[in-house]
Amino acid sequence: MTVRFFSYFYAPCIGGGEVILQHQAEELARRGWEVHVHTTPFTNLNLSSRGAVGSTVEGGVHVHRRWSFALPFHNPYEKDAVTPAFIADVAAPADLLVCVGFPSIHLDLLVPYARARRIPLVAQNYITAEFLDEILAGVGGWNKRVRSRYWQTITRRQLAAVNLLIADSPAAARALEARLGLSNVGCHIGMAVDPREFDVAPSEGSAVRARLGLGASHIVLAPSRLSRQKGADLLLNAITPLLQGPDQVADDWTVVIAGPVNDPEFAEEVRALAAPLHGRAVITALPRHELCALLLETDIVVLPSRGETVGGVIFEAMYAGALAIVSDAVEAAREVYLQDGENGLLVPSEDVFALRTALRRAMTTDTTRMRQRGRAMVEETYTWSRSVDRLMGLYARALPAGQG
Repeated sequence: MTVRFFSYFYAPCIGGGEVILQHQAEELARRGWEVHVHTTPFTNLNLSSRGAVGSTVEGGVHVHRRWSFALPFHNPYEKDAVTPAFIADVAAPADLLVCVGFPSIHLDLLVPYARARRIPLVAQNYITAEFLDEILAGVGGWNKRVRSRYWQTITRRQLAAVNLLIADSPAAARALEARLGLSNVGCHIGMAVDPREFDVAPSEGSAVRARLGLGASHIVLAPSRLSRQKGADLLLNAITPLLQGPDQVADDWTVVIAGPVNDPEFAEEVRALAAPLHGRAVITALPRHELCALLLETDIVVLPSRGETVGGVIFEAMYAGALAIVSDAVEAAREVYLQDGENGLLVPSEDVFALRTALRRAMTTDTTRMRQRGRAMVEETYTWSRSVDRLMGLYARALPAGQG
């Protein structure tokens, strides 16, 4: 069984969709599929860095990084990059084609090829319901109006033409059906956890603590990239009074914001907010193994996002034993996996006071029961093996009988 994924980004680029794709691809390869990923060489979501062009085998997956160029202007259709080699790649032998991410130029290439060659085509889509509404509204400059019209005409037709459109949350699935009139939508919460990544010696966690200057302090961690969407500014505004001044709850806590910089201007804003906390706020980027080690040392993980479908770092936090505090702008958390006060805390989006209240509760009361329930839920439902079991069930809907 040969499957070809088409995606703008792949590891080592760090983003939710990229993590999902890597683990899905490697798990399918372990199950005997021949898996190819066709991608660009960019190693950062803002196209500011790139790796080598070429084909390699990584984790059993054939990864084809094709020469690409970044556009000197904002592309209203999708990412600001063009990859000419994809024109040939879409014609390579395959039993299943998968377009990953927002509908894009990839999809425009894949649809006619898949139809002509009668190859099943799946689109795995990571758009939120709120962002879909924003796109279709077309409010803003000319590029927003062009993008809106493009989605309402070409993108809608292309999405309707795929054998299966997989949304990343129930809210996103409903929005795609209601706003675009699609009837081929399925839902799969793609993010999950690899328990092997958390088989970490205590000395590794101690080493990360020492390198970051955390000492023996309790840790509040925001493990996400520095972009406004992720809301690190909201976390700092909420937690600063709890770490200093008359509302201080304790003097043995440190807040850590760990992730790559996708928005340099926003990153400077976050550093300015962190400066008054001196050594009690750390902003850093960590390699994967160090992040997993730090998660096991962490008491509270916060995702104050302004909008996303799943928030997969929360599954990792729960598995590592931390208490999760999540914004209700994270669609799957709000609707599916986070029960407020039972296995974590859910707070209204962009409500700094509510976030501060949740942080105070987590920092001053016993949250053992919530932590235990969070970990049990992840172990039962959100490991990569369980996730790919569900994904293969969806793929079977697109494949001819007897395949898969």
